[in-house]
Amino acid sequence: MHNEDYIASGKLELYAAGGLTEAEREEVERRAAASPEIRMALDEACAAMEAYAGLHAVSPRPALKNRIMQQLAVEEAPARTLYQEAVREPKAYRWMLAASLALAIISGILSFYFYNRWQQAEDRLAGVMASEQLLARNFHQTNLQLQQQEETLSILRNPDFQAVRLQGVESHPEARMTVYWNQRQQQVYVDQVALPAPPTGKQYQLWALADGKPIDAGMLEMIDGKAGLQQMKNIGAAQAFAVTLEPAGGSASPTLDELRVMGNVSS
Repeated sequence: MHNEDYIASGKLELYAAGGLTEAEREEVERRAAASPEIRMALDEACAAMEAYAGLHAVSPRPALKNRIMQQLAVEEAPARTLYQEAVREPKAYRWMLAASLALAIISGILSFYFYNRWQQAEDRLAGVMASEQLLARNFHQTNLQLQQQEETLSILRNPDFQAVRLQGVESHPEARMTVYWNQRQQQVYVDQVALPAPPTGKQYQLWALADGKPIDAGMLEMIDGKAGLQQMKNIGAAQAFAVTLEPAGGSASPTLDELRVMGNVSS
């Protein structure tokens, strides 16, 4: 019998459980001495049996010892009778006990093995789901960017849209923005926004200046301090556009001290 078959036969577990005859035990020891592979498997079986016995060991109650001693004191039969009766235990009972212990050990090992495999499968599944969610978010973001690019391209190709360049005022020379205005359809878009992220509780507001009067053109929505292409309120007439920093939600009239960018509409 090959070493693999011998290891899989269950004799090593029966050896560890004390369920072999003397001749069978000698055979196991002889094969273990001749094969490092069998020796390692036998050591593992003995260690597993010892761990199992320690795990399920139950200390007897103190009252049990006193009761046994009292029964021994009144019995007339010599103590060796108990030993002799134990010696006469049916051999089949020993085999059943050893087989039960071996089965319990094997079941525990298999349960631990399959539990680890199940945990690994769950971890892999969680990783796949996280990757799919990340791909879905990236796809959604890419799709939005593509839509914005297509919308920007359609605006640039439409001759009815006029690009109004808004430059930073003297106190904010680095600021700039572009307004696309379709006077015929009264549509207004903003893009290429180069403004610092507003402080907490503040928001940028777009104004259209018509006949010297400011007209609310909407609030700029910024995500992570950035603003992409977005449509604003409809404006029918304007000689210029400007942006001020206002309280969140906007103001009825612009705060001139918080003016950031401004640009005139070409006639």
